[in-house]
Amino acid sequence: PCINRCEALFSVKDGKIAYALGGLKNVGAEAMRLITDARAEGGPFKDLIDVARRVDLKRVGKRPMEMLARSGAFDQLDSNRKKVFDSLDAMVGYSAATHEEMNSSQGGLFGDAGEGLPAPRLPMPDDWLAIERLTEEHKAIGFYLSGHPLDDYMGALKRKNVLTLKELEQKAQGSK
Repeated sequence: PCINRCEALFSVKDGKIAYALGGLKNVGAEAMRLITDARAEGGPFKDLIDVARRVDLKRVGKRPMEMLARSGAFDQLDSNRKKVFDSLDAMVGYSAATHEEMNSSQGGLFGDAGEGLPAPRLPMPDDWLAIERLTEEHKAIGFYLSGHPLDDYMGALKRKNVLTLKELEQKAQGSK
């Protein structure tokens, strides 16, 4: 999933299935339409602050935002998923203040309501370890998409002559 490429529902782009943002656990398609509509209106998002500025994240909800962060939907903007996850409170607060200012009848001197607020300082933690990343991804998607927990053990498994399903199927085909 990617907030700059995927739609609220599953779609096909260049002959490939684009994962639906609304297909994540605890994420509704309507909430994801707020994101895809903002992207359609203003182009691809540049960074996390741009998302918070253009999308009313309070309407999207914190739980869906957590699932987007866990699944890697923000990886194109910031590949440190733990940073994105830890930044959600600041992003939602900034988004709420920005949209409240934009919706108030008081625009800025030059009609730039919502753009004058200083961007929040986002935390800078180390990213999740590979296994933590996969665990969080599994929580959001329901299966492993970018890897598998056994990937780290493939060398040891090969030395023990453990076969993958594909290798087992090929061996079975050869024995017929």
